[in-house]
Amino acid sequence: MNPYDILGVSPSATDDEIKKAYRALSRKYHPDANVGKPGEKAAEEKFKQIQQAYTQIMKEREQGYRSYGYQQTGQTAGGDTDTIEMQAAANFINSRRFREALNVLEGIHNRNSQWYYLSAIANAGMGNNIKAQDMARQALNMEPNNSQYQMLWQQLQSGRQWYGNMAGSYGRQTMSMDNFCCQMLALNMMCGCCCGPC
Repeated sequence: MNPYDILGVSPSATDDEIKKAYRALSRKYHPDANVGKPGEKAAEEKFKQIQQAYTQIMKEREQGYRSYGYQQTGQTAGGDTDTIEMQAAANFINSRRFREALNVLEGIHNRNSQWYYLSAIANAGMGNNIKAQDMARQALNMEPNNSQYQMLWQQLQSGRQWYGNMAGSYGRQTMSMDNFCCQMLALNMMCGCCCGPC
């Protein structure tokens, strides 16, 4: 089961929101709070699920923070919430969970160049190549000298050109890429984007 569902929070929830939900559920289902009550065993099992879900979420987020070179400390208000959510999106991308990354990105209000970059990767991973190219172009327009954005743009463009050439030979429309091509492109991008800080 999805650990976010167990805690009753969204993947875009901040670390503080997750901790708050975890504490509330832990108090409710703690074995000491349910001694002698009907459903004591069910409460104990639920308590174990809550512990496992919280541990899993926090480990995934911490891994994402390290993988993408973010600093978690001192981020508590305003635009800082967007930074934590960006970290969560990057973690989902790192885990190849592109749908969840897009869900988190949708909730972010500060749409800077990094937002467009991550959105491009997640969309490419989902097979939304045209949207991925639009997002990559926007990231590159905002930071034209960023080498990661340049590389992503080139990868997306070369994938489109290759498929466009092949499509003409087989009578396919040139506006979309087949699923295999999208998967290979996403794999290439993941190799390029996970080896250094964003």
